Formats: sequence, C-alpha cells, structure tokens
Amino acid sequence: MTDILQNPAPGFQTVRHSGDSLTVSMRLDSDREGGAFLRTNLGQASVHRAEIIANVERGRAILGRDWHDLPMRRTGERSFQITLPLCQVGRFDFKTFFVPADGGEPVWPKGENVRVKIEPSATVSGNTIYNAFVRQFGPNRSGQAWTKEHRDAENFLNQAGYIVIPPSGTFADLRRELHVIMDQLGFRIIQLLPIHPAPATFGRMGRFGSPFAPLDFFTVDPSLAIFDRHTTPLEQFSQLVADIHARDGLVIIDLPADHTGWGSIIQVHHPEWFTRNEDGSFASPGAWGVIWADLCQLNFADKTLWMQLAEVF
Repeated sequence: MTDILQNPAPGFQTVRHSGDSLTVSMRLDSDREGGAFLRTNLGQASVHRAEIIANVERGRAILGRDWHDLPMRRTGERSFQITLPLCQVGRFDFKTFFVPADGGEPVWPKGENVRVKIEPSATVSGNTIYNAFVRQFGPNRSGQAWTKEHRDAENFLNQAGYIVIPPSGTFADLRRELHVIMDQLGFRIIQLLPIHPAPATFGRMGRFGSPFAPLDFFTVDPSLAIFDRHTTPLEQFSQLVADIHARDGLVIIDLPADHTGWGSIIQVHHPEWFTRNEDGSFASPGAWGVIWADLCQLNFADKTLWMQLAEVF
C-alpha cells in the first residue's frame, strides 16, 4: 500500500481570481513505478451547467462529464507536480491519484477534494460595498420626514383599520447621491436591499412592509419610483443601474429567493411550490429561534420551481 502526501492537502479550500495559477504536488511514501494524475472539473463549468439544465428540464441523468484527468509531471523519484491555470470563473474541485505500473488499483490520498473558487479578475481589488436601502433616501435620510404629528395621525388611522404607508425614498433620490457615494467616498459596488413590491395589507411588517417579503420577483416596488408619464418604475431602476455602471461600478441586488411574502404572484398561481405544515398551513422560515410569520417558505422539491427561479435570476 502506498500513502500519498498531497499539497494543497485534501479538504483545503481557497479563493483565487481568473488569471491566477495553482501548483499542485504529490509525494509517495515509497518508490513505486507508475504515473500520477489530477482529477478535476476545472475549466468545465459550461459542461456542468448543461448537465444540470438537461437534468432539470428533460430528466436526463447527471453523468459528471465535466470531470477529466490531467497527467502530472515527475519531479523526483517519489514526487510529481502540475501547475493549473485558473482561467474560468466558478467553483471547482480536484484531487490527485497514483496509478501503479503493475496494473494495481489507483491510490488516492485520504480526505475530501480540494475546492477552489475562482472570482473574476475585475474583483481582485477595489471591492468596497455600499449597502443602500432605497426607502431611506430623499426626505427620509435625515429622519425628519415623519414628525410626531405624522406618527400620531398614522396610529389613529391604523387603529381605525386604514392602511397608511409613508412616502418612500426613490431610485431618483439614490441617483442624486451617487456623486457622494461613488465619486467622493470611493465605493465601487452598490448593494441594494430588496426592491420588489412588499405586502401593504395582510402580512405587512413594519411601517412600510418588509422588503424581504417579495410579492413579485419580476418587477420593482412602484413606491420606489416617482410618478412620471415618460418612464415606468422598472425603467427608473434601470436608469439607476446605468448611472452606477457609467461610474465603472457594479450593482448587487439582495434577492430573498427561498421564500415570498404572503399573497405573492407565485403563491397565488402556484401554491404547490410552497412548504406546508402538518395542518396544511403555509410554513414560514426563520433563524436564531425566530419564525418570520410574514414569509412563506418555498419548496424546492418541485423542479419546475427551479426553472421559474432561473427566469428570475
């Protein structure tokens, strides 16, 4: 029996960037004739994706055609090495193994695969992120837009059964602040908290409704736009994105994709895509001992839901 010492060690995980390289070495504990190889799916992300899509949409088996073996160069009587170019963005695995010349069983190092996540080269530096909650811009930024008189009136109407939602900050308000956020403060990535419509009646949490209770993944909350007969709310969101891109910035959208708010478009048309409790009620997700009762948990056992969310993404 031959033991193998692999570097990076089995189970190691690392993050690199496109254009980097990674040298992998193997050393045997005794002299033995044969060859060394590295089994990996590096550079085969498109093959892996195609197999997943074919499995979900057409029921085809996942055969693992993205895996392939690369020969390692002998560097000594017991040692081998290979340098891997890390060009394709994605998450990949690899592990070395030794094939004896006498036709015996391949020998693998003990432990899990090495996992490497390759990020785009453009993200190697300058990754400062500004988290923006659009509602809090405009008059809401100073905290003075909602006075005690406003709150008293709101409480009175809410107690009478009315729905009162204060004016929200808008995409246009955030656009006006980009010269400070990006040009002066130097933030390069703008992360937006969820921008989808949220419950304003049943299942409403807080004064505005929780942004993490999306009702429609395919549009934006109209309250985040100004009334303009020339542009739709979605077009105003696109203008914000265009302004960020014009400053060589990136946009991240916070997308709570494992649940929706009660009464969402998906829930109305596809209640079978949701998790149910034993009594038949819609299940709610939670964390840290808290159940978020305004949310309804999606059930990913149905792969048609996967295809729906693929369209969302």
